Amino acid sequence: MLAVERRNKIEQLINENKSVLVVELAKLFDVTTETIRGDLEKLERQGVLVRTYGGATLLDNSEIELAITERDTVNYEGKQRIGKYAADIIKDGETIFLDASTSAWHLARYLKAKRGITVITNAEKVVNELSSCDHIHVVCVGGVLTPKNMSYVGRVAEHTIKENYYANKCFFSCRGVTLGRGLVDSSEGEAEIKKAMLSCSESSIFLCDKNKIGKIGVPRIASLDDIDVFITDAKLTDEWEKELASKDVKLVTVEK
Repeated sequence: MLAVERRNKIEQLINENKSVLVVELAKLFDVTTETIRGDLEKLERQGVLVRTYGGATLLDNSEIELAITERDTVNYEGKQRIGKYAADIIKDGETIFLDASTSAWHLARYLKAKRGITVITNAEKVVNELSSCDHIHVVCVGGVLTPKNMSYVGRVAEHTIKENYYANKCFFSCRGVTLGRGLVDSSEGEAEIKKAMLSCSESSIFLCDKNKIGKIGVPRIASLDDIDVFITDAKLTDEWEKELASKDVKLVTVEK
């Protein structure tokens, strides 16, 4: 069987079964596991699937990206608790990045008592939230406005971050996180902004409400190694806790 035929068959199998295992595919096609991993890597680049430990899962494109006003209603209380905890670890005088996630907006709502901090963001909602705070310096990176997310993306925004700013902490969220794939998003533009912020920060704090655990997508933002603090309202499994500990990621679980 030609490689292209094998990959077509793998695509058919994953569409039917939603997931595949490397070992089973190797037996089915009588090839090495290395060959199958190469096939899965190529299919992932084509946007067919997302690789996981020992296999791959079907890329979920069925979920339409919600507008920020709709996303804010999802796990509202959990995001509030995450935002409050995150705000408490910010010291007066620090410079921080906030992305355009609803979790970052919840964090911004708890910043108003802070003094002398600088907030750099691509989120219109964060700017509006802090616009009346004379004691907080707010910087909007500019760029191309995305109406659904009320955020600024594109090369101008990325360049502004990389060439002009450096922060003590970067607070961000994303579409989802898995042990095998790491942190992923659903928008290329937003993902590039988050990557720029992460590259220009002393430390990175991931705001992860329970609905993001196990959710997959593209593009990939970062690996678990790239974050310093993982704040969540989810009760993680032992496997998750061990993996985060092995990567020296501080896990914080905010409870009701």
